[in-house]
Amino acid sequence: MEFKLNFNINPADFNVKHGDGVVLLGSCFSDSMTSHFQYAGFDVLSNPFGTLFHPLAISNTIGSSLSDSKEVIVLKREDVFLAWDCGSKVFGYSEEELISKVIEERINLKNQLSKAKLLVVTFGTAWGYRRYEEIKLNRVVGNCHKEPASSFLGQMFGTDEMFESWLSLIGELKKLNPKIEIVFNVSPVRHKKDGLIWNNRSKARLIGLAGALDGIGGCYFPSYEILIDELRDYRYYTKDLVHPSDVAVEYIWERLKDFLFDSETLSLIEEVGKVKSLMNHRSLHSETKADQERIQKAKELRLHLSSEHPSIIWE
Repeated sequence: MEFKLNFNINPADFNVKHGDGVVLLGSCFSDSMTSHFQYAGFDVLSNPFGTLFHPLAISNTIGSSLSDSKEVIVLKREDVFLAWDCGSKVFGYSEEELISKVIEERINLKNQLSKAKLLVVTFGTAWGYRRYEEIKLNRVVGNCHKEPASSFLGQMFGTDEMFESWLSLIGELKKLNPKIEIVFNVSPVRHKKDGLIWNNRSKARLIGLAGALDGIGGCYFPSYEILIDELRDYRYYTKDLVHPSDVAVEYIWERLKDFLFDSETLSLIEEVGKVKSLMNHRSLHSETKADQERIQKAKELRLHLSSEHPSIIWE
């Protein structure tokens, strides 16, 4: 008896290997995948501007990086300076400090994108917010920074408008790095504050956007469908019934591995995991001979793997 729907996911038409740079941008689901890439030994850059949910907010930050923009629109809240294009993790205690940080992150992102093999973009919501002060710019903020709702115009963006922005951006990315592969996916995290009906309408537009971009400089990985349709049970969510549980994230990671990696890389990921498990184990009896032997074995295995595969990132 089957208790869940299973569906096949065709592997990507490219493979990612250790030594290939990986960049992840977008919603908080990107952060969930980041820890798995890092544990597997990959060189990863994840959300340097903080968590970004809207496709246009994500494309804005990439576009500003590719164009070497020095413009940073600043908000001061009490003694902290924040940028409208960034999440709250990017801040400064002076306007100059903040601008310097943002420009530095743009330079870093452009550098990473110029040599990365893989860019994973996770769309979170089609709801975008523009400040009334800059309504003519039609620029979606990356984060509202807890400012009053009356300062913003909220809008459910259409697929066509978001598509045009990304189509242009993909062209710029390919000019910078013709070898970069882009994987689009839609976050399975529900945006409950929008209401479930509007959340579903929003996700539908994002799925439409990702589908339209599939095959046009990018491909689609069904993170959303795996959780919503294949797992399809609230036991795979955390207590808030919005975010996927650790078990669900692990399951999606297993599907993503089969999507991105060939058998040789999958085997190496498993070996790296074994070594890290040995090294990370916390023993109650750390001074025993057995525990010292475990540590020594882990060091020897790591040294052996590093000599054969120097591109593995261990930290």
